[in-house]
Amino acid sequence: MAQRRIFRIDHPEDKKVLKTNCRPVKLPDRTLKQLVADMFETMEAANGVGLAAPQVGLPIQLCIIEIPPEYEQQEDGTEVEVAPSERYVLCNPKIVKTSGEEIMRDEGCLSLPGWFGQVPRQTWVTVEYQELSGKTRRLRKADGLLGWALQHEIDHLQGILFTERIRDLNTLRDLTNEPEEIPVSA
Repeated sequence: MAQRRIFRIDHPEDKKVLKTNCRPVKLPDRTLKQLVADMFETMEAANGVGLAAPQVGLPIQLCIIEIPPEYEQQEDGTEVEVAPSERYVLCNPKIVKTSGEEIMRDEGCLSLPGWFGQVPRQTWVTVEYQELSGKTRRLRKADGLLGWALQHEIDHLQGILFTERIRDLNTLRDLTNEPEEIPVSA
């Protein structure tokens, strides 16, 4: 595995790639396994939740998401894992149904590290995608962090940046020097 460079919104040449409407992936493709492994390593090193192929310079419809494990605090002060982490590899994903109801979320992006803004997202989405094997799958009514990450990463595959979704640019702020306030980034 190898870490890859994450393309940045604030670099003009990188932004051209990030603004590309990505082409579908032809499956199955054995070469994608290494790319996916590299993307997970890159995302984890950057403390992210999701990463799309254009963020590592490839204009293809591929993204990954890892929802962190959930922990519960016990009465004795110890923490117990109540839900394991979940990894998703999505090829050619499409949102096929939405809640029709929006909520505002504080959102960031690995392509603009440290910056966060209020972004409207659907409360849930149903996404159809293909596994690396080519098998078609569906995530039904994905909500919470998974639903938000799916919407963010699918936007990347269509050349849409989270900063373009922000309705009030006054909510966009740099939290780089305020680490205790930094939410997760996709």
